[in-house]
Amino acid sequence: LKQEQSSLQKKKRFIPIPLRACLAGVLHGIGIHCKLYPVIYTVSFMANFSRQEQQCRQSESSVGDSSSTNNNESTSSIATRQQLDQGWTHTLSEQMAYFQNCICCTPKSSSSSLGGGFPWKHPTKVLMLALLWIQRLFLTPSSILFLLSSIATMAGTTYAAVHYYAQEALEEGLLYHFGRIDHRHNYSMYWYWIYLLRGRVASAEVVAPSTSWVGNVPLIPQILILGFSSLGIAPYDLTFALFCQTFCFVAFNKVMTAQYFTWYLCLLPLCSDRIQWTSRRMLLSLSLLLVSILTWLGSAFTLEMLGWRSHRQVWMASVLFFVANVNLLVAILNGYRVEKMWASLSNTPGDGWMRKVKTT
Repeated sequence: LKQEQSSLQKKKRFIPIPLRACLAGVLHGIGIHCKLYPVIYTVSFMANFSRQEQQCRQSESSVGDSSSTNNNESTSSIATRQQLDQGWTHTLSEQMAYFQNCICCTPKSSSSSLGGGFPWKHPTKVLMLALLWIQRLFLTPSSILFLLSSIATMAGTTYAAVHYYAQEALEEGLLYHFGRIDHRHNYSMYWYWIYLLRGRVASAEVVAPSTSWVGNVPLIPQILILGFSSLGIAPYDLTFALFCQTFCFVAFNKVMTAQYFTWYLCLLPLCSDRIQWTSRRMLLSLSLLLVSILTWLGSAFTLEMLGWRSHRQVWMASVLFFVANVNLLVAILNGYRVEKMWASLSNTPGDGWMRKVKTT
């Protein structure tokens, strides 16, 4: 009786996922209005809400199916297919194994494995996987509610700002970020290219349209990494995905000042318990990052404070800093403790937060 009462109390305290998605969308829209970069988290939140909703549906269906016994093989295969289509309990390799029935994607030999990685050489599998993700993101009510509430809040706050402060609010709040180029106090490895480009534009030796597409080239790795982390990590570990996305966004950005480091450092305490910090690979990566920071600060001091012509030295230090950041990210991903992630997924959404409140 006590267990039933506690379960009923949890259900009463538990906020429905669609309502949580709407509230999160409003807060997300306000965050985007205040600072534009949180827009990169939109797909991650949508994927996580979709997984939570599917998890609740699966738990309810499993409770209903527990009363029925002696299921045959056909019903179990249908259930497995439904899990692969709508559920989140299978990895990418297992989903690819389900797509094995495609004629053009069947392996020629039995020794070839379907779970060896992303199926770049199998267009039909990629298409079916894309359709699966479209179903998860845009055919789940909670993810759609989150997206619509975010867009509505963002549009409403922006309209109010433009109404009271005219074009200046639009320029300073949104358009400024797309054309911003900083050639000083910039840790990015694109710093030297920006510096030379500003000099060529000032001397009228280059036409603006010829370099407009070059400025968008750094966005390609950012989009790929954000897409992978949003669809591959965020559904199962949202806080770790947000940290990785912010870390990648800062490391690959054209502009990276010292304040950008606080963007991902504030997210680190939310997922630090699932990262192995004492491994040899991690210690070496952190040491390389410290050396790169000291090297950059020393070379930048000679340029900006002493007035030396050390532009190339600062650029080489920026490249070293970029390599150190990428190396640290690889070490973090390799040292990720998957067992803790699966343990957290076994709980109902919201149980972990309620348990922490009770203990404190």
